[in-house]
Amino acid sequence: MSLSHRPAFRPRRRGPVALAVLAGLLALPAQAGGPSRSLAIAWSSQAASGPVTETARAQRSSLRLLPGWQTAGGGRIAGLTIEIDDGWKTYWRVPGDAGIPPEFDWSGSENVASVEVLWPRPVAFDLFGMTTLGYKREVTLPLKVTPVDPSRPATLRLSLAYGVCEDICMPEMAEVSLPLVPQAEGGRARIEQAMAALPESPQASGARLSDCVLTGEGEARRLEARLSLPAPPDGPLHTIVEAAGPMWFEPAELSPATGDLPMRLTARLDPASGEGWLDRGGLRVTVLGADRAVAFEGCEG
Repeated sequence: MSLSHRPAFRPRRRGPVALAVLAGLLALPAQAGGPSRSLAIAWSSQAASGPVTETARAQRSSLRLLPGWQTAGGGRIAGLTIEIDDGWKTYWRVPGDAGIPPEFDWSGSENVASVEVLWPRPVAFDLFGMTTLGYKREVTLPLKVTPVDPSRPATLRLSLAYGVCEDICMPEMAEVSLPLVPQAEGGRARIEQAMAALPESPQASGARLSDCVLTGEGEARRLEARLSLPAPPDGPLHTIVEAAGPMWFEPAELSPATGDLPMRLTARLDPASGEGWLDRGGLRVTVLGADRAVAFEGCEG
């Protein structure tokens, strides 16, 4: 079964042990001149007991699978809603300067070939001088479900390890399951609203990412590219670069466009990535603003 997300910034072992180790790395020093505070970490695991249902409650959040609707080709558009307690947030697929990336396990599903998770644009949060990316209160993630045999019913079963954060960051785990039969529908309005908040394609905005190259050596190795944004999003821009492992990039910097010349994108390659070759076709760059986002899949040239 294929998964739709990629690891964030550097490789991590998967599963509860990995989350516990990562949580231990998130302690932050106190701000100079400010109160003596640190980002406290706690481990929370809500193991499923009894039958797994379409809803599940963890310690500071809850999950719900939405059946959505069947597509003309026999696939399915479903949804996953994560509700977060007041004052807490959860993370986008790339958490930012710190945080816990979600880990999806669909292996318990039946008659499901693949599940693609779609991500509405996140919000950028500033905490202790760092920027993290995620959602407050509630987010619905649309799911593109491809069955093995479209003529037979399918069952989605998800084990999700994810983080929620206030001043305390808590890795949480929950399991949900939902039969997907042709006559079952629900949650369409919520899923369609989430799909309307997906990042725009470059074709929709006339944007262009081109001339992507790796330059430098060792710790100075970085990605350089040209970025044309005829109608950039409002507010401060956050640019996230993702590539197939084992490549992980630090947050990118954008130089302003001058005259007819496009912006210049520069993103330092994490030294732990080694000397891998850049697959320009597998490169993913998201430019996030206050009102919308633009997502590039692949680079021209």
